[in-house]
This record gives sequence, structure tokens and C-alpha cells, in this order.
Amino acid sequence: MQCTRVAPHRRIGLTACLLALALGLAACGGSSSKGSSSTASTGVGGSTAAATGATDPGGGGGGASVTCNQLTKADVQPLLAAPITGVTVKAAGMGSNFEPDGKGQQCSFAVEGMASAISVTVLPSNDEAQNYDGDVRALSPAVSVPGIGDKAVRDGGHGTPTLSSLKGDVYCSVAVQPDDVPGIAQLEDAAGHTSDIGDKAYAELAAAIGTLCNRIYGSGNTAPDLTGLVSAGAAAASQPTTTTDLTLPTNLTLPTDGASTP
Repeated sequence: MQCTRVAPHRRIGLTACLLALALGLAACGGSSSKGSSSTASTGVGGSTAAATGATDPGGGGGGASVTCNQLTKADVQPLLAAPITGVTVKAAGMGSNFEPDGKGQQCSFAVEGMASAISVTVLPSNDEAQNYDGDVRALSPAVSVPGIGDKAVRDGGHGTPTLSSLKGDVYCSVAVQPDDVPGIAQLEDAAGHTSDIGDKAYAELAAAIGTLCNRIYGSGNTAPDLTGLVSAGAAAASQPTTTTDLTLPTNLTLPTDGASTP
């Protein structure tokens, strides 16, 4: 239905037209709000799943729009040690000639001090700028993560704590700040404040964050298991910290100019 501009004495007709248009939209289920920046109270951040305007996430996304706003805070919170303080949803995706097409979404979950503790990106598999095959080529090396979509990989070199996956024509990637995940910060502290926490920990981390992609796909395990990470982190934190007292030689003098002489 189309409303046209009318003269002032015909405003009643315009009102009727707008009312009819509103009723028509309601009958069609309303308009989609996907693709815009949002802190939605339903779907992402809310208590119900709402993939407004999304295609079936389990298949046929090739040229259609796909969304991540069906994820809720309750879905993501088990993966974070601190409470989620906010959620941002924005359009994503590049078409031919790398022109933005808004056929995907990026959902970022914030905690205090970190605007994007976990970020989920969902795109049609044929996105020009970001896709599964491109992610695999960028990893060093790519390590398979079983049980996520049709296939999934993580970085075996631990250069990035990101999981990339594919199911049908839908691509899903999850990026996380590792030290915001339960158990990881303690393991990093025990490793001398480095990311050298062992491949077993990274494998468990990838499997856990990959459950968010399974929620997008509507299949597979959707319950993250961080038992191993939490247990290992607690064990690392309980280890006593030892210090060695520095014993100065008896013939060492400390001059006032800061130099030392034996």
C-alpha cells in the first residue's frame, strides 16, 4: 500500500491511509529491525529468542539474511566470569565489490571494563570479506573443533582465541577475551601472566564458545562445559607463590651515586 502527499483539506484521507497502512503491517507481522545497532530487550539481552526476519539458520542462507539476535544473555553468561552489562547488535556483511549489504549481524556482549568480552558474527557463507575458507587460511595451523556445525576450526598456534564454523550456508564466528572466561585468568597468572596455558585449555575454550554457534544453527550441543577450565584455574590459583630472598655479598657497598663497587 502506498500513501501519497495530499492537500491540507484532505488530511482526514491521509490519516485513514496511514491507519490502513499500520493495520496492513500488523497483519503481515510487522517490520524487521535486524541490521541496526540495538540493545534489544527481547532476543539479544532478553529472556526470549527472537530471530526477526531470519532465514532457517540450519540451511539455505546463501543469499538471504542471517542473525545472531536470537541469543540471550542467559545463553552467553555461563561463558563469562563477570556479569554481562550490555549487548550491542549491528549489521554485518559485505557483498560484491566489498559493498556493505547488511545480510549478517554481529552481537557483542559487554562486561565491566570490556565492551566486547564475547562477539558473535553470523553471515551468509558466501560473504565476500569474511568466510570460513578465509579463516582457515589465516590460522597457523587450523585445528578442527568437533561437534560445532558441519565443521569448525580454532587457531592451533593460540594466536587468536576465535572459533570459526560453518553449517549449510551459514557462517558463524565467536571471538572472546580469554581472561574473561572462568578459569582462564588464573591459568594465565600461573603461566607468568602469559597466554601459554596449554593446548588442552584452548581446546576446551573453543568447544565451549562454539556452543553459541550451535544455538544459531539450531542443532548440536548448546550447553558449554567449562568444568576443566574452572578446575584447572582453581588448582593454579591455590599454588603457593614462593619468593627468594636476595642475599647481598658482605663486601658490597652501595655508593650514593647509584653505582656499585665490590
